[in-house]
Amino acid sequence: MTLQPLRIDAGWQVNYNQFYEVDPIPGCEHYFEGSSLLMLQSNGRLKLIDVQWRPEGDLEGEYQVQVLNFLENFNTKTNTFDNDTDWEQPFLMFATKSRLALVEKLEELMRTLPVFTDPRMTIKRGVVDELSESYRLEFEEHGFSINLVKNILENGSAKIQNLILDSEDITREIILEFTRKGITKKVKNKANQKLNSKRFKA
Repeated sequence: MTLQPLRIDAGWQVNYNQFYEVDPIPGCEHYFEGSSLLMLQSNGRLKLIDVQWRPEGDLEGEYQVQVLNFLENFNTKTNTFDNDTDWEQPFLMFATKSRLALVEKLEELMRTLPVFTDPRMTIKRGVVDELSESYRLEFEEHGFSINLVKNILENGSAKIQNLILDSEDITREIILEFTRKGITKKVKNKANQKLNSKRFKA
């Protein structure tokens, strides 16, 4: 039996493939076993598509598709990127009993899935700025505080300072601090533009 023909869109790679051109009929149960039938990955979109048949080996089952976001972590030992896949919060789920409907859906997903943006504070691809990331997490959990703003202005990267300036909850007083103590000229200019906007203009 041959593998199911599938048009792989640019930027996608096949990590695993046991998806055969066969429908669930008696005698073909072994084609519908295993944890995954097909796994597709796009590093550019930070997306993983996982195709399973559930229940395994049950001809009355169905194809189940999960689209997952993942984060990249640079591995200094191997000089490669390890993926941290978010299996707990699928971006999208899809189920069908039809092999051809599955093929159509997979080809559509590869063309149209949006890029997942890494929310972490990174220095470069896959390398996290641990200090600025700790500020981001603290801000997400607790919001603004005098001490947090002080730390971000003194030690935070331009990326975390820009993130704070984009917050809907920012006050005029905090923006004023950024106009004076922003880490770069761009950050200070952004703060000044925000200060002169209709919402914050004195």
